[in-house]
Amino acid sequence: MAGTITSAGLGSGLAVESIISQLMQLERQPITQLQSRISTVDARLSALGRVKSAMTALQTAADKIKSPAGFALFKTEVGDSKVLSASAGSSANVANHSVEVKSLASTQKLAATGLASSTSTIPTGTLILELGTLDTGVYTADPARTYSVPITSSNNTLEGLRDAINNLDADVTASIVNDGSANPARLVLSPKDSGNSNVIRMSGLAGFDFDPEAPLAGSMEQTVDPKDAVVVIDGITVTKSSNSITDALEGVTLNLTAENIGAPTTLAVSQDNEGIKANIQAFVNAYNEVNNLIRTETSFNAESGAAGTLNSDASVRSVRDQLRTIASSSLSSTVGGLDRLSDIGITFTVEGTMTINSSALDKALADPTKDVAGLFTGNSTVSGLATQLSERLGSLLGVDGTIASRTSSYTQTKDNFGDRIDHLEQRMTAIEARYRRQYAALDTLVASMNGTSSFLSQQLTALQGLSSNR
Repeated sequence: MAGTITSAGLGSGLAVESIISQLMQLERQPITQLQSRISTVDARLSALGRVKSAMTALQTAADKIKSPAGFALFKTEVGDSKVLSASAGSSANVANHSVEVKSLASTQKLAATGLASSTSTIPTGTLILELGTLDTGVYTADPARTYSVPITSSNNTLEGLRDAINNLDADVTASIVNDGSANPARLVLSPKDSGNSNVIRMSGLAGFDFDPEAPLAGSMEQTVDPKDAVVVIDGITVTKSSNSITDALEGVTLNLTAENIGAPTTLAVSQDNEGIKANIQAFVNAYNEVNNLIRTETSFNAESGAAGTLNSDASVRSVRDQLRTIASSSLSSTVGGLDRLSDIGITFTVEGTMTINSSALDKALADPTKDVAGLFTGNSTVSGLATQLSERLGSLLGVDGTIASRTSSYTQTKDNFGDRIDHLEQRMTAIEARYRRQYAALDTLVASMNGTSSFLSQQLTALQGLSSNR
């Protein structure tokens, strides 16, 4: 008789592991199908993410031209670029100006008498360091910018004084310059800002005193005098502490670089139509990206049977239709002689994309009777096209909007498939265990039968031998 079977198929000779593997493949077909459906849902979620990203980009482009600031773009042109450069912001005004730079602003520089090295010993005491204003030879210290710098035996070197000043975190910097002389190490101080409103006065420490009202009397040498920038704009003298002037012309920044005394240069501020066109083009590009993406993802080819990832999703297709309806519609009333995009040269192709007739747009921008900005921004009574699109996109992308709803639906479907797979996996474990029990029993039975058959064969053979002997 056969003994205990320790490995499936050893007793019977059957390929039990192969049989069970094939049976389990059949049993797992529902799981395989669910996994395939999860892959499909993942692809839809990914496609939906691309659509959402494109819609967000379109909303950003629409936001840029839904307010007058998106069209308040100006450019500057300077007659003599060696004298100054200029830039204009949204609050600038179209105008021509005359600019004469009588003087450039400079930052005060003070240098101490040279010492042998940066570690040379200096007197101890308390340095009083002040920043203030020098006006026609009269110095006024600023109490908020007055500092005491104690110099003791622990830091009474040129380096120690430099570090003590810099550690104040004040509007002044100190450094040590080597001038190559017999006593080359010189302490140099400078305000962080230029002009006569940022002037240093020093007292209280021997060898490091300076009075702006008597610059030749102190120990420190003023190597660069403080100076304000003086510029004449349209005949009006403007004095500023910096060479970067932001508040002389509304919305315009002037950066002075050279004097042109007696030879004024011109500064022209004009509307930057190319910048405006770039904003409109960015809006058109973003709209076309959304249109083309949704068109591709929801497509169906009748000849090949190929379908886009979101072909079955009517909600996504409706997004494109809603945006197209707004973009191709007229305003509720005319704004500045315009009420639809075609009035400025923007039309639609049969595929739903926008195209710009550059010449027509240039003509509309150059026409003072046409309010191109108003077409997109609207006014107190009319909602502009960019405003309408931005608001609709905000609704579609919101927490209760189409994109969030479809994302939630697909995610829930995926989760449900996952739950079903988990349940089926548990069932597969039980089914495989049952198969193994059944085939183990079969293996034992066949092994037992084979053992009986072998015993009977031996007995018959023995009987035949006895019979032959007799």
